[in-house]
Amino acid sequence: MSKSRSRVSYSFAAFVALNLLAACSKPAPPPDTRATDEAAIRAASSDWSKASQAKDAAKAMSFYGDTAMQFPDNGPLVQGKDNIRAGWEKMFALPGPGLSFVTTGVEVARSGDLAYEYGTYDFATQDKNGKVNDEKGKYITIWKKQPDGSWKVAADIDNPDAAAAAPAATPQHTAAKRKPATHKKRRRRSPSA
Repeated sequence: MSKSRSRVSYSFAAFVALNLLAACSKPAPPPDTRATDEAAIRAASSDWSKASQAKDAAKAMSFYGDTAMQFPDNGPLVQGKDNIRAGWEKMFALPGPGLSFVTTGVEVARSGDLAYEYGTYDFATQDKNGKVNDEKGKYITIWKKQPDGSWKVAADIDNPDAAAAAPAATPQHTAAKRKPATHKKRRRRSPSA
């Protein structure tokens, strides 16, 4: 075998080996930012609740993405930030303490671009007589990371807890319901009758 031919063989073998190594190596996974993202979402949700308690529509709406969707209880799907704003403004116009919510948990996708948050809410309104109606419920919100690294709400759904059942009436003793017995004399029947 000539020297030039053996150089070509070694070069070809080296080329094949490098290509195999490149094909077998995996790209490094993106850094795991889930803990940082979770903290950012918790902070945003807390600020969102404070804006809701202050009945600040502009601030409350700043947490939604432009194409967000809202799934209100007993109502149709609401799409788009402007349409969602109308519902929030009506809610803020109601007298009473308003809406507050607390995060129970946040789960961020390993990819770092989507997350969901769930928790509880308290929505208290006041009627014209001053009576407070206090609705408690739960929610789930889907957050999407934006190109600038911030998180915005992509989907929002909530529903009220079941109303507390009225206490059952305590059964009264059946004897108390009976009319007092009146004693009538029984007529004796005669054997002939």
